[in-house]
Parts: sequence; C-alpha cells; structure tokens
Amino acid sequence: MKQLVLFFLFTSLNIFSQEFIKVDAKVLEYPRFSTVELLASQIENDFSTDKDKARAAFFWLAKNIRYNLKEYYNPRQRSYRFSYATEAEKIAKYQNLVDNLVKTTFRSKTGVCEEYAQSFKKICDLLHIEAEVIKGNVRNAAAEIGEILNTTNHAWNAVKFDDEWLILDATWAAGYEYNGKWIRDFNDYFYDIPKDKILKSHYPEASIWMLRFGRMTVDEFYNQPIYSNTFLGLEAELIAPKTGTIELENKDFIELKFKNLADSLLLFYVFKGSNKANKPEISTEGKITTLKIPNPKRNTDLVLYINKVDALHFKVKMI
Repeated sequence: MKQLVLFFLFTSLNIFSQEFIKVDAKVLEYPRFSTVELLASQIENDFSTDKDKARAAFFWLAKNIRYNLKEYYNPRQRSYRFSYATEAEKIAKYQNLVDNLVKTTFRSKTGVCEEYAQSFKKICDLLHIEAEVIKGNVRNAAAEIGEILNTTNHAWNAVKFDDEWLILDATWAAGYEYNGKWIRDFNDYFYDIPKDKILKSHYPEASIWMLRFGRMTVDEFYNQPIYSNTFLGLEAELIAPKTGTIELENKDFIELKFKNLADSLLLFYVFKGSNKANKPEISTEGKITTLKIPNPKRNTDLVLYINKVDALHFKVKMI
C-alpha cells in the first residue's frame, strides 16, 4: 500500500509524549523480539495500565520495524482467497492470514503500513486491549491534490480507553524516506492524532470512523492542501485558501491567510523547479496573518516552509 511519508522530514514532540517518558525509556531497553507473543508478554510484565501497554506496543513497533522501501516502490498485489462454510470459519481463516503476516513482520523486522497496523492490533489482542485496524487514504504530495483514488492506500489504528478512541499511525511515526533510504526518526505526533485534525491527513474508508471524528466528503479531503504535521502541530489555522489548488488570473500575489500564526516562526516559500527559497511579505492584524507571495505566472506547486521544514503544499494553476 502506498502511504510513504515523503514530506514529513521533521521531528516533533507533543504534549502527550510527556506522559510516556518512563514507558518509552523502558521500551528502549527491550531486545528486538522475534515473536509478537514475546513482546506482548514483556509488556504485560512491565506495565499495569492499558494506556501504558498500548504506548509500549506502539513505541516498540515504530522503533524496531523498518519500512520496506522495496515493497513501496514495487508493491505486490495483496489479495487473499479462501473457501469457508460458516462465518466462524471465515473469521478463523482470516485471522490465520493476519497472524502469518505478523509472524513474518517480527522475523524480518520490516513491513509497510499493513504490517505495522496488524502488528499493533495483534499485540493489543494478546493484551486484551480493544483496538482496530483502519483502512483508508492519505496524500503525500501536491500532485495528489484533487486526484481521487478509487482504492485505499494506507492502514493505521484506533485503540480504545475508557470509551474513548485514540487514533495512531505507527508507520508514519517510525520515520521517513530520504534520497532512497529509510531514516528512523520517531515522530510522536502520530500517537493520539488530534481528532479535529485527523481528516486533514487521514481519510477512513469505513463510515463509522467518519461518524466518530467528523464530516468530510472524499472530494473535500482530496481537494485540501497537503498538510504536514509541522503545520498541524501548531495552534495556527489556515483560513484561506481552503482548497489545495490556487487559481490565478492577473493577480500580482498569492495570499495565504492564517489565524494564530506565531510571529516568531521562520517562513519561506519555494515553487517547484526552483532551488531558491524566498521570504513572503508578511502582515498581521490582530490574530490574522497574511502572507503575500508573488504570482509565479505559470502552473506549478507551492511549498510553504515553517522553521525550515515543509508545512503546506499547494497546486498553483493559471486560468
């Protein structure tokens, strides 16, 4: 499944990570377990609460499973066929397929999103923690704005504590691709992804998750700008444009408007094909900040960088 985070070249620390400093430190001492059962048993012995156990599972997977770039660039068609006489037999055979997938993941220490997500759920099953695999869609680059896929391209998880679901993505937490290599770089933003921001980056296939976390059509999802969590991790809100395609006629400037954008942030923009980063013209009135960027006078992609890390991607279209 194609879901690699090509633009998340950053490390962030959100407020939730403070809660798990001791959990993470303990898990860093763990060996590279060869089976999911050994890992689950160690977690059961070391932690008493479901929240700590789930965090330990998530953190170990993100730290120890390397993303399979070969599979990403040359994806296999994953289809499973089997016969069954009853619903119980169907469930059992499907679970056997999942278990074999998880076994292979722990032996090879590699996988793509399906392996990360199914492994997390399997650990939670062994620990008697309610968890689900969510399948859906993500986007990585401006070229995908407005280009709706007919199939899902990603898998992530939800885990339930005290009647509340947390959303997490161990794949995107594990690291990123850079110049053809996988860079391990744990990103805490993807543990307990804020519910009011999840639909800016992840779109679930099953309607039940949409009912739980918000309302958005698939068209609206694909027509958004590309948000990295460099931006989503801020308190700032993009007011305009709301769509990821900026249409220009004879305007002299592209205008980006934000609410609560801190004036201490370092802002630059780059147009596709240019090696030069430029500073936008910045004006602030109250809580509203406006960035003015000269019209490139051509169809291109625009990337806004915040503190030297890409934060927002747009398509620019001349009309």
